[in-house]
Amino acid sequence: MNKKNIQGLTLLEILLATIIFTLISLTVYQAITVTSIGSRAINIKAMQVNRLQRIFNMLEQDISHAVIYSKHNDKEIIHNGIRSGASFLDSDDFGIVFLCDIGINTDLAYYSQSQMFGYRLRNSYLEKLTYSLNIKQPKVLKILNGVTAFRINIYHKNRWLNEWTDMNFLPEAVELIIEMENIGILRKKIILLNYAV
Repeated sequence: MNKKNIQGLTLLEILLATIIFTLISLTVYQAITVTSIGSRAINIKAMQVNRLQRIFNMLEQDISHAVIYSKHNDKEIIHNGIRSGASFLDSDDFGIVFLCDIGINTDLAYYSQSQMFGYRLRNSYLEKLTYSLNIKQPKVLKILNGVTAFRINIYHKNRWLNEWTDMNFLPEAVELIIEMENIGILRKKIILLNYAV
């Protein structure tokens, strides 16, 4: 009879296989962890960008519809157009206030309503001020946190100005410059739709 030698794995071979399997498992775990952290960071940045887009869209929607007209309200003339400047509206930086027409769409009809809005920087918050036409105290809404600077430039007659107080004319465009802590400087130029030469 022929007897074959049956050999098993030695302890050293088993330990080596276990170490290789452990290293492969740790590598896969690290790759999954890094991917998960990266995905979470990308999702947070995407939400931040979407929020900033919504805020800039709101600013553009409001400012681009600034109007000038005369209307008496309880023997007071409503402030027309746009006014802006440094420390305006008790802002920590620049502030802007304007009268604009808001389109309201109901099931039966579409009409516009005039509304006074303002924007300012206060305690690192960009605030939106909503004025009722018969109440002098505005409703304040904090719309953006982490703002370190809020500057406004007005474009009129081929030059940029730091302030605008002329309520008889609308400027051609408004540039908003928002500086944020973790993002940097954001700029938006808004053309006024009701500007007339």
